[in-house]
Amino acid sequence: MVERFNRGEIVSFNITSLCRFPLYESNFGWGKPVWVGSVSLAFSNVVGFIYTVSRNGIEAWMNLKEEDMAKLEVDEELILATTA
Repeated sequence: MVERFNRGEIVSFNITSLCRFPLYESNFGWGKPVWVGSVSLAFSNVVGFIYTVSRNGIEAWMNLKEEDMAKLEVDEELILATTA
């Protein structure tokens, strides 16, 4: 399996969730944040989830190759599952 990964035959995605991490409860002396974001995602094929400030939705932060993102943007099943 390692050899197949090294040849590019296997693509891995790293997925994480910060939903239980109390980022919006942080207060450094000037109040709680109105929005939390990431400066940059240093790795490719990374997906991170975080609650919205109102906790009524989830944001997905992604760092994907352009061709992978293009496929994701037109995936009908994903669009149906994520559109209100």
